[in-house]
Amino acid sequence: MTITGRHLGKKTGYLAGTDAERVEDINEMLRNPLVRAVMLARGGYGAMRILNSINCEALLQDPKILLGMSDVTALQMSLYSRCGLVTLAGPFLAGQIGEGLDPLSEESLMRALTEPIEGRDLFDGVANDLRLLKCGKASGPLLGGCLSLICALMGTPHLPDLTGTILFLEDIQEPPYRIDRMLTQMKLAGVLDSVNAVVLGHFVGPDHDNLLPEVERILLEMTSDKRFPVVSGFPHGHKLPNITIPSGVPAELDTSVPSLTVRVG
Repeated sequence: MTITGRHLGKKTGYLAGTDAERVEDINEMLRNPLVRAVMLARGGYGAMRILNSINCEALLQDPKILLGMSDVTALQMSLYSRCGLVTLAGPFLAGQIGEGLDPLSEESLMRALTEPIEGRDLFDGVANDLRLLKCGKASGPLLGGCLSLICALMGTPHLPDLTGTILFLEDIQEPPYRIDRMLTQMKLAGVLDSVNAVVLGHFVGPDHDNLLPEVERILLEMTSDKRFPVVSGFPHGHKLPNITIPSGVPAELDTSVPSLTVRVG
């Protein structure tokens, strides 16, 4: 059974309805015992505007799957910070799913939605395409998402402590100088000094160009004094293939395989 939000299709300026309408739709889904997964149609420029109004009590009483990415990163980080909810960073209903997923992305999404995640190697099937920028082993909560949203949450109670995490990052339509600025912000805030590993996904530029080599250069420069592993080229983010990531799960990264394995319990 599919249930759609009562305000789906609304428009208020550049937002999909008013803040009250959008948060009402989400909270209704969180309270509804028939809803087992909340799948976001798009990212939503106004995702941060409703964070304080999300019904965490409903989620604590009845945890649900939440699937999305891009600006939904704000919601995912907030829910992990406030109630420890593991969410799925993966394709949107409108856009990637609506236009048709490639086989790798579709298989990854369906497995994430229907199968246990314990022991799953997220690098399975894509290991040969990865670039191992810094080798080593690391473990910790697998957290991250859209770089610009993570930076926007700094200084708020909605960003979890990223100390000891395996941090995954991706973004779109951000030129190199802005990516440099955001990674510098993370460096100055101590984030890049405290994580256990970094995994880079897609970085798509304003002209749909591949900015990943430039992001790699900037990140390696800023972490030259750190020995944690850095893996690049993981197919996740604003272009296909887009592997679904369980954000918030404990994981182990081993570049000698290479593997990124979910460890629960």
